Amino acid sequence: MSELDDRIEAHIPALREALAGQDEVVDVLVDAATHAWLTRSLDLRVHGEQRAQARDRLTSRFTLGGACFAGRYAGNLAGLRDEIPYLRDLGVTLLRVESPFETGADGTPDLRRIDRGLGSLQRMVELTDALRLAGISLALPVAASGDVVAFVRDVLFLVDHGVEAFVVDDTATAAVLAAVLAISAPGVVVLPGSPGAAPLWQSFLTGHAAPLRRAIRWRDGSSRVVAVRDAEAVDGLGCGTTASLAGVDTDDPHGEARAVLAHALALSVPGIPMLWLGDEVGQLDDPSYRDDPDRRGDERWLHRGQNPRDRYATRADATTSAGRMFSAITKLIAVRHTTPEFDGTRLVGFDVPGDTIAAFQRPDDDTVVLVLANVGAEAASVDATTLSGFEPAAWDLIEGVEVDMTDGVTLAPCGFRWLRVTPRG
Repeated sequence: MSELDDRIEAHIPALREALAGQDEVVDVLVDAATHAWLTRSLDLRVHGEQRAQARDRLTSRFTLGGACFAGRYAGNLAGLRDEIPYLRDLGVTLLRVESPFETGADGTPDLRRIDRGLGSLQRMVELTDALRLAGISLALPVAASGDVVAFVRDVLFLVDHGVEAFVVDDTATAAVLAAVLAISAPGVVVLPGSPGAAPLWQSFLTGHAAPLRRAIRWRDGSSRVVAVRDAEAVDGLGCGTTASLAGVDTDDPHGEARAVLAHALALSVPGIPMLWLGDEVGQLDDPSYRDDPDRRGDERWLHRGQNPRDRYATRADATTSAGRMFSAITKLIAVRHTTPEFDGTRLVGFDVPGDTIAAFQRPDDDTVVLVLANVGAEAASVDATTLSGFEPAAWDLIEGVEVDMTDGVTLAPCGFRWLRVTPRG
């Protein structure tokens, strides 16, 4: 029996379950998966099989998503290719590109045609090839279609052109697609979308951590995308870049700290952290869309500004807001790489008295990283009794210093700590 036959046998039960009562559709999709595998280029097949062997790659502390609109961030696909050295230096391993497709006559994206303003299908192939050499996978959000067979065939077409990940919000469609890709394209993954960042921003707005605490508890065992914001509005709060929502452009004294804290949480809970490119330098809202008759009716353009080249130009200058935020966020990414407790999807809750603090544990075999986050605009403390289940000596991963928790731990306004602690025996 061939490896393809083995994969069909292993994954067809999941496909049948996802398409209960639609045996003819199952047969059609298995045939499509088989044909796609047999006709796919050898280099894509080999690379896919290698990726499939790294089963924990999406739950690794080294996994980092970067998201953008290609046209807004880089002009077009060729410009996005030029950004690869920067993305690699930043630590991005998964590049999510929003809405790169032409819109069909019915108003839906045509998954086989690239927006002419961004380039061509060949330009996308050149991008996927260059990304793959840099260790970065191209991820595309794809909307479910009423015709599941046509949808799957369109996705297989994109796989044949180098796309290695798909973000699908519809659970039923995601299950079908995951089973088909497991047969046809090992190593290509289906990612469920982010559950949204509304609880985070509600906690920031009110200074009460309860919404954030509830959202964190649901992350245990999750490998879903973790986003501080996304392409749409933050539920109930309107649109905005992370920095603007945090108050950076209104000179809020805690704006920068709030934006960094948001990323510290995204980088420490289980799942795939998704960094909106530009947020690492504190990109601000762009109200110019209101002067454009074609865009003024869509508030989402507020946080879809052009590449903030002025802020990128000062990212090495610690006297600027962009420099301070870039230094803080890139340090978080670097520290995450050195923290094996952040591998995997296990999260253990940690109850802390008080209204403004959310906390959780990321356990390893012998140690635990305790994450403490203060959403309030005043300093807050975690008392010694609450921390009494741990040895008093802890290690602050961000500051790189030992911390004595005998008298508790203090958090700055909108501050956080990543503490490596040892549970008492």
